[in-house]
Amino acid sequence: MWFRKPFWGRGYSGERAAALMQWAFEDLDLEVVGASHQPGNEQSRRAIEKYIEAHGGQYDGLLRNWITKDDEMRDLRRYTVTREQYEAATA
Repeated sequence: MWFRKPFWGRGYSGERAAALMQWAFEDLDLEVVGASHQPGNEQSRRAIEKYIEAHGGQYDGLLRNWITKDDEMRDLRRYTVTREQYEAATA
């Protein structure tokens, strides 16, 4: 899920992440939630690191050549929160 530029920088990313994690773990009964960004996207990195940390998650590493954009292979930086981490952080 992406926000269009008019909605950037308004704090919606963290609210969206909290709502999606609650839905994923409490309603969908998932075991892990992931988020990623392309290297060099500093705004996404900062936003993701904030909500991953707030929910007890971690940075997992660099996924090389993980997506294609404009007919070019791109890397992604991957973060996850497990159910156990989420429950400990929201207790």
